[in-house]
Amino acid sequence: MKMSNIRREWEVFAREGAVGIGAVRDVSDDHIVIYIEGFGDQRIDAEQIASVHDGKVVLDVDALPQDARDAIRTAHDEEDRVVRSRPPVD
Repeated sequence: MKMSNIRREWEVFAREGAVGIGAVRDVSDDHIVIYIEGFGDQRIDAEQIASVHDGKVVLDVDALPQDARDAIRTAHDEEDRVVRSRPPVD
């Protein structure tokens, strides 16, 4: 994986077709730094990326450390709590 193909601010996904879980913060020669919603910044090495296309970075979640996998699983929990706490619309 050539890191030079990746750009800052591209959206990051845990798998194809899923909701985005963050964005690319920084790109280096041998890794990228992504922000995972509700978790923070995480270094991602080339072997932890499944694909890059159309302004998207898709991760190989199985190759990530456990704390990053846990963070991805709960990335949208806070948003979900806010939506559930809103009163119903009549």
